[in-house]
Amino acid sequence: MMVHDYYLSVAYLENKLDKQKVELGKKKKEMLKNISKDKNFTEFYPSFDDLKYLPQNSVLIKISFTLKKPYISKNEGEFHIVYVKEKDKKEVKIFENPIVRDKFTGLSVVRPTAWKGHLRFAAEMVKKDETEKKKIIRRLFGSKTDEDEALKGRLYFFSTFFRNESERDVITPLKRDTRTPVPKRAPINLELMKIGAKGELYLLYFPYPKGENYKDREVEEDLKFLAEALKLMFYTYGFSAKKTAGFGVVDPIDEDKIEIVPENFKEYFSVIYRLHDGREGGA
Repeated sequence: MMVHDYYLSVAYLENKLDKQKVELGKKKKEMLKNISKDKNFTEFYPSFDDLKYLPQNSVLIKISFTLKKPYISKNEGEFHIVYVKEKDKKEVKIFENPIVRDKFTGLSVVRPTAWKGHLRFAAEMVKKDETEKKKIIRRLFGSKTDEDEALKGRLYFFSTFFRNESERDVITPLKRDTRTPVPKRAPINLELMKIGAKGELYLLYFPYPKGENYKDREVEEDLKFLAEALKLMFYTYGFSAKKTAGFGVVDPIDEDKIEIVPENFKEYFSVIYRLHDGREGGA
């Protein structure tokens, strides 16, 4: 009898706790919705006018993109809810895979550290002499934490804020051999940015301080290599969690969607954009 009462009490408490989580989730969702109304996230982006205050060979890059495949990320926060329609009945549930949001604006965001990680991954995949590639990657992204000599990278990343509302999706993990759902793992609710969502990537290339081994030719080497890495990240590997499943790649980017200041450096990035006549850049 005591065991029976124990399990009844645990079930009662868990049910009560779930209801409290749902209520907290509703309040959190409403707060995020309200704060995002008043925030102008473009204030966090650099302007091309700012560049006139920076030294020679500083380059600001703005790339406007549209998602070809969904973008997902993993937020560590709690109390996220999702509205689920099951058997003609709409229910509210807590789910564990919310997208990363900016705490100030409440908007879905790709953080600078995430951009840096994904672009560095793509840079490692660029086909080039390995010794030269390591030198350029070190110049662009900085030294690794286990290196004795610290070096700050020449690239500066900015957050990307999505104007589109995030949406809920469901994935079903399958067994490799039978292609049937994995027991106790499916279905999995995800919050994501769906196909067609638009965003902007801002990158600042700032080759200072120059240091003893600096050479002017490195600017051209760095920017051409950066263009190849961006091409791989946007079109092949993506910038999302679950890259191996094709998440986070983008549609072909038209020439007028890439802005480079100073403009004389734009030709280095022609491998990324599609020309007005439909040909791919660099063709």
